[in-house]
Amino acid sequence: MAAYTNYRRDPRVKREAEALVEMGHRVVFLARRQPGEPHRETIAGVEVIKTIGWTNRPISFVQYLVDYLTFWFMIFLHLLRHPIRYRLIHINNMPDFLVFATALPRLFGRPVIHDVHDLMPELYAEKFASGERHWVVRVLKTQERWAGSFASVVLTVEERLKDILSERGIPRDKIHVLMNLPDERIFVARKLQPPKKQGAPFVLVYHGTLVRRLGLDVAIEAVAKVAAAVPRLELRVIGAGEERGALIDLRDRLGLQEAVTFSDGFVPVEGIPAMIADADIGLVPLRISSGTDIMLPTKLLEYVSMGIPCIVPKTGTISRYFDEEMVQYFEAENVNSLANAIIALYRDSDRRATLAPQATERFGRAHRWSVHKKVYTDLVGRLLQDQRSWTRRSRRGPGAAG
Repeated sequence: MAAYTNYRRDPRVKREAEALVEMGHRVVFLARRQPGEPHRETIAGVEVIKTIGWTNRPISFVQYLVDYLTFWFMIFLHLLRHPIRYRLIHINNMPDFLVFATALPRLFGRPVIHDVHDLMPELYAEKFASGERHWVVRVLKTQERWAGSFASVVLTVEERLKDILSERGIPRDKIHVLMNLPDERIFVARKLQPPKKQGAPFVLVYHGTLVRRLGLDVAIEAVAKVAAAVPRLELRVIGAGEERGALIDLRDRLGLQEAVTFSDGFVPVEGIPAMIADADIGLVPLRISSGTDIMLPTKLLEYVSMGIPCIVPKTGTISRYFDEEMVQYFEAENVNSLANAIIALYRDSDRRATLAPQATERFGRAHRWSVHKKVYTDLVGRLLQDQRSWTRRSRRGPGAAG
């Protein structure tokens, strides 16, 4: 398995790798090395090999491209040395072209999974303010289609992404949906919360990557708006990303040093529940764009799994899974709307107490990682069976009897 990511901080790839270890497979994972990390370590039975990168925090398109190409080359060299070592290879985007590093094992009949977490054309257009007809966006759509055609199968995180990938030319029968669901062993439903004591802080939480499209600046400005109406308000921001410095500057300009706190950086997924267990509200302050409208944010599902009431924008995908009896909606990118939603839930403890169990029960009843991971393990099992059959036929030679 391989992903341009920090393995410890990426819950989706960890869940997938650990699901295979539970099935008795030996799993080797190539990830991007972060400063201060060992080059190799074993985590929950997964052998993690970490490659170097040219820059710790790519910002420009060129920096991303150079770092992506470096990671591609490291995967390619590893597989060049071990072309038939692995019975199956699972490549996670971004970028999509990482999958072509598996060309030699693919020639030897090894099945390859291409796992599409995010749509690169939408994210590029959003990050670099480009139109849909920009030449880079067109190139990204082409490499997305070629990557899907090259792979044995394609995984993605939601039905809407499956529809889009199919419309762009990837055969629909190759695409399988593996939702990005939280591990219930980590995000355990918390006990019924007692009434707040007089003078206790009212805690809002956000955890994840700090980038503009996820709207943390809107959340901080909303906190400034409601400070007078909500005594002892605290916004706890857990995570890191390219916007961290700008967000801290915004907090300081608004005089919210005591109300808004930031973690020292990314927190391993196993450490997050303890940091949000006392939360009154989980915030998902997305901006609306072609990329975020198709997201089903993992942080939302983690709050729901723990029983934390949530404030969310009404995106196309979120509204498919959650109604107004399950979450508190606000108008995306509207500071006043978010502020009003925070005040409404602060004043209505009964609604907070109702939203959480409604979301946890109704969503959790239909979508649980402990059950849903079978989509992945069964797919891996079928691919390995097909690979064994291919190997037997190859050894018999052309024209051999079946």
